[in-house]
Amino acid sequence: MIKGTEQQDVRIEKAAKTPLLKLLVAFGAISGLLWGSYQLMFSTGANAALVLARSDVQLARVSRGDFVRDLAVQGKVVAANAPTLVSQQDGLVRFVKQPGEAVTIGDLLAVVESPSLENEVKQQQALLLSMQSEHERAKLLAREQQLDMQQIESAAAVNLQAAKRELARAEQSMQLGVMRQIDLDIAKDKLAQTELEYKHARAKVALAADKLNFEQKSGEQSLARQALVVAELERKLAALQIKAPVTGQVGNWLATQQTQVLTGQGLLTVIDLSQYEAELSVPENYAAELSPGLAVEVTLNGQKLAGQLSHVAAEVKDSNVTARVRFADQDAKALRQNQRVTGRIVFDERKDVLRIARGEFVSSGGGRIGYRLEQNVAVRTPLELGALSVQWVEILSGAKEGDELVVSSLTEFKDAARVRLN
Repeated sequence: MIKGTEQQDVRIEKAAKTPLLKLLVAFGAISGLLWGSYQLMFSTGANAALVLARSDVQLARVSRGDFVRDLAVQGKVVAANAPTLVSQQDGLVRFVKQPGEAVTIGDLLAVVESPSLENEVKQQQALLLSMQSEHERAKLLAREQQLDMQQIESAAAVNLQAAKRELARAEQSMQLGVMRQIDLDIAKDKLAQTELEYKHARAKVALAADKLNFEQKSGEQSLARQALVVAELERKLAALQIKAPVTGQVGNWLATQQTQVLTGQGLLTVIDLSQYEAELSVPENYAAELSPGLAVEVTLNGQKLAGQLSHVAAEVKDSNVTARVRFADQDAKALRQNQRVTGRIVFDERKDVLRIARGEFVSSGGGRIGYRLEQNVAVRTPLELGALSVQWVEILSGAKEGDELVVSSLTEFKDAARVRLN
């Protein structure tokens, strides 16, 4: 009997068909997921040409408030009055006070020994004494000559009086007829001669008096001239005693103890502790805006001192201009020479200004462009910036209050119109 193939056959059950509704739901879910992802990634930045990490970008919000245009600079404390004392003559210097030692005005600080100057002073003083003696001797001789001239004048006056009496007797005798005419004429000639002699004697006495006055004045002028020479030398000799011009403390020695110094060479400095100033180094591009009277806030060891610019140097050194600040109110004990300080110079103050925090976008964008954040996209926006301060930037146009702008460097944005921030 031949067996059939029934035992080899396996019956396969037909799978049940998936309902159409389930297929539609699955398709819709997948489509929705794809569409949501598309919206999330491209809806707001469909035209973005660049994508950057949001953590690499600094943002700030535009606000309104007070705007102070200022500049922060570094400087040091200096004494407003710190004279440098110099030698008035070549000599050997000997310091009496040490650097940092307190002194009062008039204290002896150093001595410059100059034997040549001391010798010259003594010589000129001796010459002055000699000239004074000669002047007194000349005055005595002049008085003696004047007495001689007065004696001659007196003798001429006596002779004149005798001639007058002789003429009177001759005239009487002539009237009585006891004298000849020739004798009368002789008496008249004698009177004329004695009159001339008397006038001449008086003139010589007057001339002698004038000569005496001239010689006396000339001698006094020579004495005065020599006295000035001695006084100047004595002043130079006294100037070798270096004394403190102010009350304060000795600064630094500018020469070595017991060394030879030259005329005009600096010896030491004296610091006046009663008044300090701050010396600030300001970049030269701000030099045109500096002027005496500008308000300055100086920070020293956490303490803020108010002051104002007193004067600005006329030269530029190492790309900086030196400006001096005079403190309005200070405690001299809290300040020290050459102490480092930070100064904030206030150029301008304005109220109710549209502003934003200062950042690198100013220089990288040339002050003409910025990026405003719209949702997650930074949109390139033309800006017009005004004044700059240490903390703020004034916005004249291109943004409004509440806008959020990129304040970090715009170099990574590559001047793109729209940049997505993830």
